[in-house]
Amino acid sequence: MSILPFVRPPVPGEPRHASLETVAETLTRTGEWPLADLKLRFFPVYDVQRQRAVALFCLPASGFAGEALHGHKAFNDLSTEEWIALDGAILRHALAFSGRLAASGIVVAVGASVSYRTLSDPIGRMTYRDMLRITRAGERSTLLIKVEDIPDGTRGRRIGEIVSSVRALTPRVWVHLPGSHVPLAGHEPLNAAAIVLSMPARLPMHGMTTEARWLARTATLQSAIACMDRVDSFAEFDIARACGIRFIAGQALKRPALAANAPLHEVRDTLYGVLQ
Repeated sequence: MSILPFVRPPVPGEPRHASLETVAETLTRTGEWPLADLKLRFFPVYDVQRQRAVALFCLPASGFAGEALHGHKAFNDLSTEEWIALDGAILRHALAFSGRLAASGIVVAVGASVSYRTLSDPIGRMTYRDMLRITRAGERSTLLIKVEDIPDGTRGRRIGEIVSSVRALTPRVWVHLPGSHVPLAGHEPLNAAAIVLSMPARLPMHGMTTEARWLARTATLQSAIACMDRVDSFAEFDIARACGIRFIAGQALKRPALAANAPLHEVRDTLYGVLQ
């Protein structure tokens, strides 16, 4: 799936593609690129201790082929050039949403996801760092950056280098690991404020417990916060909580992802509503 389909049917001999700049500008402004069924949505993260959602992370989402997909892994066939443009739009869209909430008196952390592919590419990393400088992201105390779509087999040292490349410009960087099989030799620092792990689907109870315990232990060794994603059932929620996971995201929260123009009462319901 490309985010650059034809804007209109092509005239023979004159193909008319939307430019990446046009796509990025539209996504930044509206959070949607209908021609590719691409949307930017804010997904809540629940704090078990405070018993409320404390962060909203901006992720790309799609209903492509009738299946609801979200996160960078759902768009793994994009080119590096497309990812650089998309990640820039996600950052600017998240900052605009954060500004809107702050102006309305709603204090909550707002996260922008960024692809590992963007940050591991020299041009992509330079471009993203420039955007962080231009937007003065480091001055936004509620801004979080989450590195997504890390390839399997990536060493902990390399992840730490990628995190450090942006942490100097915005200190609150989260890292979403590809799984509990990440090769972490000794105590290789990931340099992240929080470590995120997705709960694999269809695990037996002991498998869920193993994953949650690994995350809790790894986060402790890294002096980081633990966040379990893709927690889609109450059984998974209870296991994650029992294993000491403080932050949880997923369908078990029964809270919808938000558009940036969502009515403020919907934002407040997502943040402060009682977990059913």
